[in-house]
Amino acid sequence: MRKAITLLAVVPWAWCVLVAALDRRHRLSLDDVEPLADGPLVSVIVPARDEERGVQAAIASLAAQEYGALEVIVVDDESTDATATEARAAVTDRVRIASGLPVPAGWVGKSWACHQGFELSRGEWLLFTDADIRHAPDTIGRALALVEAEQVDGVTLLPVIETAGLVEQTIQPAAAVLIRSFVAPGPLVRSRRTPVAIAAGGFILVSRAAYEGVGGHEAMRYELVDDQALAVSLKKAGTPLALAGSGGRVRVRMYVGARETLRGWRKNTSAGLGGSIAVAAVLAGSGAASALAPTVAFVRGPRLVGALGLALQVAARAASDEVCPTPRRTWPLFPAGALSLSIISLISSTDRLRGGVVWRGRRYGP
Repeated sequence: MRKAITLLAVVPWAWCVLVAALDRRHRLSLDDVEPLADGPLVSVIVPARDEERGVQAAIASLAAQEYGALEVIVVDDESTDATATEARAAVTDRVRIASGLPVPAGWVGKSWACHQGFELSRGEWLLFTDADIRHAPDTIGRALALVEAEQVDGVTLLPVIETAGLVEQTIQPAAAVLIRSFVAPGPLVRSRRTPVAIAAGGFILVSRAAYEGVGGHEAMRYELVDDQALAVSLKKAGTPLALAGSGGRVRVRMYVGARETLRGWRKNTSAGLGGSIAVAAVLAGSGAASALAPTVAFVRGPRLVGALGLALQVAARAASDEVCPTPRRTWPLFPAGALSLSIISLISSTDRLRGGVVWRGRRYGP
């Protein structure tokens, strides 16, 4: 038992720290390049459903881009709030609003909205972003400079995730650590020998040729986590997205408040686990045990192991502050965040068995 606690208290968190260190050494950044002022046309596609809270600021930040050749297509995905009104308030000669058609059978709403935006687009490059993302004026120019410098067919940028309140500041940083360390570790994402890939849905810039080469969103029309599916498809096709830091130029408050945060991660984990209770139980159990092991070891022994595990947890949490900054006084809450995500993943695995996942007012069956 002591040996198991020792392993759980140290090994997972040492791996998190190692991955973070390798990412700092090898990850690309928009800070590495100077922005392009003009070039090929970029079509920005913004799917928007019930996004009245942030859509105006998001569109305004896109309209203010310093890069010249740009069109912004906002697809209002049958919103039930004032999204369309707020979006129109930000319209310029670079921005147009399209009313989305009803979602066909077999499609997820967001993928359908992205597909409609793609069909309206003319650009050689496509930028898929969300209706709550705010972009600094030089973001697109730098992103294009980066893909040109790296000679790749696309790039996805890590946003800065803004938080407020105890629940957000507990769960969001933990999610950032766990995704970077276990879902898509940077060394495996960067290697062309592995199928591991990831994309941040708030900023996916991809060449039209590469996007069409994998069938676009039509080929992943049933995927709830469409950004991840697109990243995997592009890597499998030999045109992987480069993963880069935005240098703080792309920002989002991913979820607002406790209820939205819990519901959002319930949807994400349900999609990721595919509704398998057995898989969810194993992953949730191992995640919970790893989260608690350093504290258990520190209290019950071996105390040195527990102290090391706690130090590694804090180090892993600190390394994620570039992506999800929170006050340092919240860092000790990291184990609670990891434990919460484990519990959410177990609960969410039953959603598909109970008729499907509900998101943005729509139910998606198994």
